[in-house]
Amino acid sequence: MAMRFLPLTDYLQVARASTTHVMNETGVIGEIAPDVPAFEFDRDGRALGLRIEGASANLLRHSANFTNAIWEKDSGVTVQPEAGIAPDGSATATRIDFAAGSGGIYQRVDNLAAGATHAFAIWMRAASGTAQITLGGINGASQHGVALGENWQRVGFVEAASAVSRYPKISTAISGIAASVLVWNVQLEAAALASSDMISNGIPAARNGDDVRLDLSGGWFMPGAGTLFFDLALPSAWRGIWRVMQLYSTSLNDDHLDLAYDSAQDQLRISLRKNGQQMMTQSLYGTLVPGQRNLLALAFDDDDIAVATQNGVLKSAPGFALPRNFQTLGLGSYAGTASELNGYVRALSYWPGRLGDDRLLALCAGGAA
Repeated sequence: MAMRFLPLTDYLQVARASTTHVMNETGVIGEIAPDVPAFEFDRDGRALGLRIEGASANLLRHSANFTNAIWEKDSGVTVQPEAGIAPDGSATATRIDFAAGSGGIYQRVDNLAAGATHAFAIWMRAASGTAQITLGGINGASQHGVALGENWQRVGFVEAASAVSRYPKISTAISGIAASVLVWNVQLEAAALASSDMISNGIPAARNGDDVRLDLSGGWFMPGAGTLFFDLALPSAWRGIWRVMQLYSTSLNDDHLDLAYDSAQDQLRISLRKNGQQMMTQSLYGTLVPGQRNLLALAFDDDDIAVATQNGVLKSAPGFALPRNFQTLGLGSYAGTASELNGYVRALSYWPGRLGDDRLLALCAGGAA
């Protein structure tokens, strides 16, 4: 008889000390409470999955209030608050009218580390018809052209801060053509890509990271052998090491099996610890694709750890006995404090036994469970 799999996504437990914002199935952004899973949808109502993000901060102040004096305006720029329906469903969209030329609206941000990567994002749409907008800074050669229609878009750029002051700016510098746009919530983060919306007032806004775990007690988890299958929607950019998952006993410093991805080296890595001692750390050289859906399987039993992707099955060196006291599955971060996925878990499934290599390949090629 074939082993039956267990779909686990709905049983994941999320700890997050702050609120966050998600887009629901109607295409509206709303705030959800602390410790509530962030299941998100795209603007067409298609499910993206469980979002797992790290802690971050919006370095801009009054991020949705463009009439505040902190937003400096060049000649020929006018601002009208509450001029339309915003992406959160409220009547708080701001209209900005730009005269012909290169004038814009900007906010001064001090103390950006020179050379550090920052992500800028803002919700925008043309007030009517189309509009050509420039996103960039006052100092430096940053010029990012954006073509807008009458549907809301979240647009932005990622670049390193210059050695001089860099002020995020919205203008018509490239086209020089007059334009009218609606805007809502602008964001600047010290990150490789923009994360979910953080709406600031007088001080920068901050969000805590998602700590996602699954309790393995209850008799359904086989301690000596098993297979975990992950359907992941990965971010368009990443840096450093992020965690796919860990199986561990009482803590990550004790017995654990860790699967991570090193984006700098473009390879999967596994780590095995037993009785508090490191048994194995091995690079598997398997590649994952940013900005896309990736299917990934981890199969294990004594003396065998296999990781499958769409490109094949990668295996560990033999010569170990797998711990049998795993109590917790951690997903998408390292203990909820580092190495976050910053993407989506679309599905998570478990088989109480090690599936064969042919089955692993079929799963990662999109085959039936």
